[in-house]
Amino acid sequence: MIRRLPALCMALSVLVLLPGCLSPRWAQPINPFMNDDTDRGRAALQARDYVMALEFYGRLAQEDPEDMGARYQLALIHQEIGRHEEAYGLFRVVYVSGSEEEAPRLDGSTSEEPLFVAAERHLRLLGGRLDKNDAGLREIQEERARRIEAEKAVVEEEKQERAERGNRYGEGKVPCSMTTLRVC
Repeated sequence: MIRRLPALCMALSVLVLLPGCLSPRWAQPINPFMNDDTDRGRAALQARDYVMALEFYGRLAQEDPEDMGARYQLALIHQEIGRHEEAYGLFRVVYVSGSEEEAPRLDGSTSEEPLFVAAERHLRLLGGRLDKNDAGLREIQEERARRIEAEKAVVEEEKQERAERGNRYGEGKVPCSMTTLRVC
């Protein structure tokens, strides 16, 4: 029995340690108290673990395609690890979006410039590295201008529609109905 004790201890230690070693890297949280991918992504960036950061920010971008901050972070990470084509495409999406959010940095801080301005700066930088000429950037700027004009047109149509509704009911008075709380 005494001879079997070291073997038994070894077997128990392997059983205790093995599950932790075999679990995939993404299943091991960076900090168990972090409850969302944004915090985990920031922690991975601070640890310079770009693979994990790509995974967390990629998940954020898939969950919310309108989250330009996550896309910008993804672009920065791609640029940092040398995937310049992917970074260029993501910076292009952020630039065209015209997001006014403050641009995050890889170290977790934020710059005071809006995302689209920072994205334009990176597009110019990567355009030189990828031998993309200024015509490509001009095309992106025209695309952004078209998007802004379309948004302005939608806002103008909504204003006109509200004005017509106001004129229809007599200088902005709302018609009385059961759904309104106003007394007629």
